[in-house]
Parts: sequence; C-alpha cells; structure tokens
Amino acid sequence: MQNPTILIIGKPNVGKSTLFNRMIGERKSIVHDMPGVTRDNIFATIQWDDVSFTMVDTCGIFEQPEDNIEERQKKIIFESLKDVSLVIFVIDGKIGLTSEDYHIADYLRKSNSKVILVVNKAENFEKYELEVKPEIYSLGFGEGIPVSAEHNRNIFTLMDTIANTLKTFGLDSVESVDNESGNKEINVSIVGRPNVGKSSLFNSILGSERAIVSEIPGTTRDAIDHLVKIGDKTFRFIDTAGMRKKSTVHYGSIEMFSISRTIKAVEKSDVVILVVDSTEGITHQDKSIIGIAEKRGKGTIIAFNKWDLVRHNHKRKEEFFKYFEKELYFVNYSPLVFTSAPKRWGIQELITAIEDVETSRNKKIPTSALNAALEKYTLVTPPPIKKGKRIKFYYATQVGIRPPVFVFYSNLPYDIPKYYQQGLRNMIRNYIDPFTGSPIFLKFEARKSQKTTNTKQKTL
Repeated sequence: MQNPTILIIGKPNVGKSTLFNRMIGERKSIVHDMPGVTRDNIFATIQWDDVSFTMVDTCGIFEQPEDNIEERQKKIIFESLKDVSLVIFVIDGKIGLTSEDYHIADYLRKSNSKVILVVNKAENFEKYELEVKPEIYSLGFGEGIPVSAEHNRNIFTLMDTIANTLKTFGLDSVESVDNESGNKEINVSIVGRPNVGKSSLFNSILGSERAIVSEIPGTTRDAIDHLVKIGDKTFRFIDTAGMRKKSTVHYGSIEMFSISRTIKAVEKSDVVILVVDSTEGITHQDKSIIGIAEKRGKGTIIAFNKWDLVRHNHKRKEEFFKYFEKELYFVNYSPLVFTSAPKRWGIQELITAIEDVETSRNKKIPTSALNAALEKYTLVTPPPIKKGKRIKFYYATQVGIRPPVFVFYSNLPYDIPKYYQQGLRNMIRNYIDPFTGSPIFLKFEARKSQKTTNTKQKTL
C-alpha cells in the first residue's frame, strides 16, 4: 500500500519550508528570509502514531509570475494537486491575507482538494484571535490551525489533525519500508557543475518533469529526490544543485546552503553520477566533486551529457574514453556512459551501470582467491625494502563491503609506499574482480603474534 501524499502550498515566504523541516525533524529544505528560495519539491516520509504519509514541500506560488521559472513552478504544483491526498495550505499569521492567498484558495476549491488551513507565524496569539482569525473564514476552509513553525508551537496539534483527517477519509497507510530486506533502495545522487543538464537527465530517468529545468545556471537549489521502481529494484534518485568553486560562493548565500545539501546528498548515496557537459569537457570542479564521492566510499559513474551536441559523436567515443582516463585517472574504474537528456540517449545504459556499481560495492571475495593473487603479484612485483628489511605480506582478507575494505597483514604495515598500495588495488581489480565503479579501501596491520610481541616489549 502506497503512502498518502500531502502537499504543503502557499505564497512565498510564509514559512512552508520551516514548517516542513519542523514536521520531519530535520533541516532538509533550505530556509532563508528571501522569498522564493525553495524551487523544487522536497519529499520526506513521516510516521505519526500508526499513520505513515509522504510530506512534500513546494515553492511559493506567485499570483503573477515574473519569469518562466516561476510560471513553470506554479504549473507543476497545481497539476500535482490531482495526485495528492491532502493539502496543507499555509498563510502568514503576522501580515494576514493577501490577494495571493485568495488566488490559491480559489484554485484549491476548483480542484476539490481536501485542505487543512494552517496559520503560521502565529506567535502573538492575541493578535491572531483579534485581527487574523475573523478574516480567514473568507477563504472557505474553516478557522485554520494557528502554529509557529519557528518556535515549535502547536505542531503536535497539526500532526494529530493530519493523521485523523487521513483516517477519516480512509487514506492512512501503516505500511513501512524494510530497508534490511532484499528490496533495499539504491540511493543515487546526480551531481555536477551548474547547467550541465543534471535536472534534464533526472527528468529523463523519471520520465516526467520532476525538477525545474532552465538554461539559467543554478536553477536547482535543493537536493530533491524521487523513488523509481525499475524491474525488481527500487531506486531513489537525488537531483542536486550545481557546485561552483568555493571562491565564487559567498558565505551565508543561498548557494552556500545548496552546496552543503549536495555534499549531504553524496554522503547519503550509494552511487554518485557525475554529469559532465560533453561540449565543455572535464573541469577542475568536476574532479573536486567526484573526489568527494570517492573519498566517502561511494560508487561512481561518469555521464558525458549533451552527447547529441558533439560533432561526429559516433566516431569519437574512443577519444572521450582516453580523455576520461587521463583527467579522472583516480576514478578510472568508473563506468562511462554517453547521454542526451532530451533524446533519452543512454538512459538504459545508465540504469544498468547503477546496478553493476551497486553489485560491486556489495561484493565479497574469498580469502583464498585474494591470497593466491597476492602471492602471484609479490613474485612478479616484489615489495620494496624499508629500514633495511624487505616488506613482507603474510596474508590478506576482505573485512568490509559498501565500499569493499581489505586488510593486508605485514611485517612493516606502516612503511608501505603509496605506489605499492595502488599496485595492490590494481592487483585486486586485474586478478580477482574489477569492482566496477566502486572504490577499494586498504588497511595494513601487523600480525596478531607480532602485535602481542610489540606490546610485551613496550611493557618491559
């Protein structure tokens, strides 16, 4: 049974995102005093008592949109009303009603939506009772629920009202997702510089206009996500804001919050897709972004997007493979996919690559196979001499997955050069398994008997 969906809507700057964050118990939506900060729908699943539902934060609705982005935002929100169970209509309890509130109320009545009216910023309850409450009846949704999202006042009453309303209309769901089951979601974040086509690619994967797409760099500010079931697997795709160089981002700006959200999205992901503009090539910022994913042990895929705009593209794939190997050598184990969001080129290949990468991150190889490869490798490429002694490896074993982690037991575990460590990684990929798209982490330790001897010597 699918969770009922609840949409939070209202004019700009009435505190929708603050209310959303308060209800879900974390700062998922960007909150800023500037109107219009939220541009994309942000989703979160909430369990309240025995009721589970999906809450959706939306951008502010302008009565008279000033540009194409605002117009499309408004259109997407109003069109989504037919697919939701309940609407939380938020108004400002400090300034009272405006023409934009009446505009939204008219549309809600015409759509026959089930509505709970919420009066936010109602910290001054006397003012609310005397000045605001009498006029809100004119909206046609009752007296409303006064709350203060910022100061966490009356939020429990609102949550109880939502749960009871869902139960009244038979819309409640008590089913929860078992993340430990075989149907675990694969979390995939889509990252890259501004205007490389991340949101367009996101929409192509989903098959619908889920994120706002524009030629203006930096349109996406929040990290937005959506669940997609393909075959027997469930994917959670996360579209993120474009990441610029730190030197071009001002402290305290909206863009700074967007970068923070992107990094958090990467940290929560299983697989990260770096989207590169094929017409511009790989930049230093692309290397920084994918480096964050690699250091955090995430699976990585490189998508050369806008492939349809590359001249003679059918003859140039080999050229781009060599280019990728040179510029992103530190993640050269990543699958490379050529995509075009408008033409939907490479979408199936991208899905296949995600599945392959996630399989690699969960792979466990036998200790016997690892040690056979280690013996062969050290014969062909003997370890160097350090402190007058030849480095020896006694045995190795895999101790972790997601990402794969290997421990090598050695007589000089702290003296193994970086180049030889990389050689051991290559040994694993070349002799045992390529671990497609997955970083490999190595640890070096002394043998247990050696550790015990060293400890005894220190205590003498």
